Amino acid sequence: MSEKDFPVPLQGQCRCGVLTYRITSAPKFSFACHCTDCQQLTSSAFSMGLAVDKASFELKGEPHRWSKVGSSGKESHQFTCPFCTGWTHTETESHPGVVVVRPSTLDDHRWFRPIAQLYTRSAYPWALMPVQFSFETEFEDPAPLAEAFAAGGIRP
Repeated sequence: MSEKDFPVPLQGQCRCGVLTYRITSAPKFSFACHCTDCQQLTSSAFSMGLAVDKASFELKGEPHRWSKVGSSGKESHQFTCPFCTGWTHTETESHPGVVVVRPSTLDDHRWFRPIAQLYTRSAYPWALMPVQFSFETEFEDPAPLAEAFAAGGIRP
């Protein structure tokens, strides 16, 4: 699948619609994160992420931003709606120029499927997934993930 084959724009919003966004280029890759921060943020076993170029992410509305040094030792910035507290996206020092969109906030998220899982060292054993890539912590090189995502035909 080439970038031109991916149907964009993708659109999404927080639960109440105060924050809306558009993604104007094909996502880089998809994943699930089992780190303890994501477990606490979601009150669940993991969070889901869709990595997109920051230049293609257009946000309307003023999100609440809070930051924390994550398990990686680098700062992570979570963005939520100031009204409904819906977590829409994240930016990290680990991957500048990338926005991690929470795919459950996409208007159409049924197509989403992770190709990787991160921080499996803190995963609930029953929550591990049969995905192409599994990392005990974080990955170093996103290129194999991007190649697998593009080749996997994952799209709306």
